[in-house]
Amino acid sequence: MPTLSKFLPLRRLRRHKVTTSDAAQTPNLHINNNAVDEQPQGQPAQAQDTAAAPSPAAAADTPISLESLPPELRHNILILVLDIQDLKALVLASPVFHQQYLLDRKAFLGRALKASLGNVLIDAYAVRTSALLHEQHPADRLYQLEETTVRLFMDNYVALRSVSLNQLLAEVITSEDDLAAMASFYCSVAGPLVQQFAALFLRHLDPSLPVGSLSRIERTRLLRALYRFQLYCNLFGVGPRGYCSQPPLDISEILPFFFCVFRPWEIEEIHCIYIIMREKYEAVFDAIRADVARDNPRFSGWRRPDTPPGSFDLGSECKLTLSRVVSFLSVFFSDNLKVLRESLRQGTAARGLRVFSKVLQTTDHEKLVKRMQKYMRLQCVFIEPILNWTSQDLRRREHPSEEDRAEARRERLPFLGDKEDAPPLAWVILWRGKYVNEYGDVIDYRLKEWGFIFWDCRRLNESGAKHYIRGERR
Repeated sequence: MPTLSKFLPLRRLRRHKVTTSDAAQTPNLHINNNAVDEQPQGQPAQAQDTAAAPSPAAAADTPISLESLPPELRHNILILVLDIQDLKALVLASPVFHQQYLLDRKAFLGRALKASLGNVLIDAYAVRTSALLHEQHPADRLYQLEETTVRLFMDNYVALRSVSLNQLLAEVITSEDDLAAMASFYCSVAGPLVQQFAALFLRHLDPSLPVGSLSRIERTRLLRALYRFQLYCNLFGVGPRGYCSQPPLDISEILPFFFCVFRPWEIEEIHCIYIIMREKYEAVFDAIRADVARDNPRFSGWRRPDTPPGSFDLGSECKLTLSRVVSFLSVFFSDNLKVLRESLRQGTAARGLRVFSKVLQTTDHEKLVKRMQKYMRLQCVFIEPILNWTSQDLRRREHPSEEDRAEARRERLPFLGDKEDAPPLAWVILWRGKYVNEYGDVIDYRLKEWGFIFWDCRRLNESGAKHYIRGERR
């Protein structure tokens, strides 16, 4: 069991955050429906266990309800509420249970997050702490994460993956603010996106197929892919606020440094998430193309020769010649040029899941235009050049791994059932039961579109997808 002292430097990377006592000085006038423990309206912000026992006469006339139970029983009820969404609903609906919840907030949140996320809790904590790295930098100016900071972070993350969940909650995640932020991200972003991505994937397989209830393993695979994609965005994307100028590592180092800490089918999970996002943003770009074009009447008052703010050329094959881009692309593109639309697509995806969730929820066209004008960013190096075949070939030559040696030995990789730590049936079928350390652009785009890597054996059999994979396998 690793010692936890090595994880302490990660906490020192954070900037000062507003404490609970600081927050109490500012009145809370609204309920944030994304927060699990936001106070109900009209209730005091501090936890008090002051429920006095009613008199016998009053008790006889008082209807029995959950809120009238003794504090000990209310505490036991909260212990039994393991789903984080159910816990959120209970503490928002009942001022009495909200007060009870605040008395042992950390324990209730930790228990519910553990039940809802399982082993993905480690990735959720990594997403939370990696987002804090950006808070050390100005909110409205370009900056770059330091290489040493990111390397230290990844060392800690890899070490945390061998820590038990109980030890993680007891000794590593010591801040209630961290747990509350993790719960909020799960309730407002990651949790809803699981079902939405499942629907987007299956629509490509067969539009008539209902998503139905996801199995535990399907949900786990989708959840961990979403959190790991967000982790990648926090470390190598444009950052939560869109002002991180470029990745902290050279393009040739990102694949072995980040992706290769996962097994090949888990890398493929992350890439499938990006494929759906790429498809959605391409459709959005087509929908708003005329609205953000410079010749749109909304920009008629702009007389200067440069591009008006909020204007983007989403139709032309305009190319970039920025000097800071050239150094990153020289290994992969002989002319050192990048199509503008592709850079906008990658930069917008690099904003992460919260932005993508908002785009999915936007049905009004004018609101969509305004949101995309706000969210679109240029990012020439994000995920597409990292997971292409050229990058993988370079990685094999410069950073050979045990997975490469397992492939060279043509080791067997049998299907061991639908388990978190075992390869999914689709992966085993695709590579004919042999260990193969390939992913990304090597695998047919059509398989990624319907998320072949996420589904359990039952769904593959019932949908007929297993036969389709056999037809596409190597």
